[in-house]
Amino acid sequence: MGYFSTWSERAEAGARLVAPYSLMALLLIFSIISFSFPVTGSIKAPLLLMAIYYWAIYRPTLIPPWLVFSAGILVDLISGIGAVGVSALVFVIVQWVVTDQRRFLMGQSYLMIWIGFMIVSIASGLMQWMIFGMLNGVWPPLQQLAFSILLGGALFPLISTLLHLTHKILPEPRGFTLKSKGR
Repeated sequence: MGYFSTWSERAEAGARLVAPYSLMALLLIFSIISFSFPVTGSIKAPLLLMAIYYWAIYRPTLIPPWLVFSAGILVDLISGIGAVGVSALVFVIVQWVVTDQRRFLMGQSYLMIWIGFMIVSIASGLMQWMIFGMLNGVWPPLQQLAFSILLGGALFPLISTLLHLTHKILPEPRGFTLKSKGR
């Protein structure tokens, strides 16, 4: 007998798993779209990075490293940045580091999670900026990177709320049991 005993339970669990992957696909698409502002020029919000960060903390088995790597390759190919693999490398490193710090982060307040994302966003942005510059011999303006990080920080509460809502509808992981206190 499996984890889900009936076909309808298995179908419901499968349908619930579609939500986080669908949201990640949308975030991937919107991560590629540039927002244009008069002062900053064209900037992109690190929306997919938010999902990688969130799931690395709260459900690290949901998105395996190969999926994170594939998403990074897809972002690079679609956005046409010329340095295919840079986002994939950075995303996998972010997932690895955040998953490694998961125990610490799980016990933190939302404000600390937000600050943690800002630190990750700064580090990953600088890493991408540096690798892109070394590969192409041209470094993009740091002003665009700074505004991209600020835009990501401003959007994090909205995106993390959407991620949290999808997290709430996910089926419980295998082997997970709730034990009542006093037993």
